[in-house]
Amino acid sequence: MSIVSCKPTITRKELESVLDCLIRDKLEAGESVKNFEAQIGNLVSCKYSLATSSLTASYHLAFLALDIRPGDEVIVPSFYDPSALGAIQLAGGTPVLVDIAEGSFAPSVDSIREKITERTRAIIAGHLMGFYSPLDGFKELNVPLIEDISHVIGSEINDRPAGHEGAITVCSFSPSMIITTGNGGMVMTSNSRFFSAMRDARGSGGEGASPGFDYAMTDFQAAMGYSQLSRLQDFIRRRRDIARVYHDALKTTPHKSMYAFNESFVYQSFPIVFDAPSERVEKYWKKTGIELFRPVPRPLHLYLNLRPLDFPNSDRLSRKLYSLPIYPTLSKKEIEKIAKTLAKFV
Repeated sequence: MSIVSCKPTITRKELESVLDCLIRDKLEAGESVKNFEAQIGNLVSCKYSLATSSLTASYHLAFLALDIRPGDEVIVPSFYDPSALGAIQLAGGTPVLVDIAEGSFAPSVDSIREKITERTRAIIAGHLMGFYSPLDGFKELNVPLIEDISHVIGSEINDRPAGHEGAITVCSFSPSMIITTGNGGMVMTSNSRFFSAMRDARGSGGEGASPGFDYAMTDFQAAMGYSQLSRLQDFIRRRRDIARVYHDALKTTPHKSMYAFNESFVYQSFPIVFDAPSERVEKYWKKTGIELFRPVPRPLHLYLNLRPLDFPNSDRLSRKLYSLPIYPTLSKKEIEKIAKTLAKFV
C-alpha cells in the first residue's frame, strides 16, 4: 500500500459545481468568483476580497497596493514559501531576510525590529503548516503587515478569525492547502484604498476594465472553492483527529514534533524533526511506501546566495524537517499504517 504525501479532498459536489460552470460556458471571472470572494471575506472578517490566479499574484497585488518600488525593502522570513520572494522581486522591491527563532517556524519580533530601516515598506508573516505564529507586538513596529493564512484558514487566533492582524491578508488555494481551487489565491483587506489599487491592478478581462495583470481567478475554480468552503470545518476536524494519532505514536520514539498537540492548530502539515540522519530517514520511509515531504526544502537565503551561517535556524530546519501525510481522505487503515511505522522508527 503506497501513501502519497499530499492529496486534495475533491468530491462529487466539487465536480458538479465545476461542471455547472462549464455547461453554462462560464470560464472567466464572474458570479462564482464574486460569491467565493464574499464568503472568504466573511470568514476572515475583511471588508474586501479579491480572488486571484495564484499566491504569487496575491502577494504582487499587495506590494502594488503598498506602492513598493525599486529600493524599497520588504522583510520576509528565510524559512518561507518562495512565492513571496518572487513577488517582491516582480514588484521591484528588495527582500530583507530574517532568520526564524530557535524552536519556532517564525522570527521573533525583536529580530524583525533589527532589520527595519527607513526603506522598510512591509513585513511578511505567515502561520506555517497550520501552527500560529505570534504576531503580538507587530503593530508597534509601525510597518504594514502582510499576513499569510494559507495554512490556517478557517481557524481562530485569540478568538478572532485568522488573518485579522494584517493590513493586507493573502491566502493560497493550491492542492496541498486546507481547501483548494486547483491553484489560485485570495488577497484581502479592510482598507478601501488598498482594495481599489489591487482591484485595478488585478484586471478581469471585462470590457472597459483596467487591463491590469490578468490575475483574476476563473469562475470554475471559484465554484470548486465555494463548494469546499461548506466542508472547511470538517476538513480541519479531520486533520486534528489524524494529528492526535500521530502525536500518540511519537511518544514511544526519540523524534519530536515542533509543538505539542493542540486542538486549536489546523495541521495543514504534520512536521517532525527526526532524531536520525536524513539518509536513514528517507531510506526507511521509502521502504514502507509512505511518502514524506520537506515543508521548506530550500530556504530563501539559498535563492539569494546568502550565507547559511547568517540564517542558522532556517538552514538547519530546512534540512531536518519532514512532514507525514495528513489529509482528510486518508483511510483508517492508512492512518494506522503511518502511525505504526512512526512508532517503530527508533
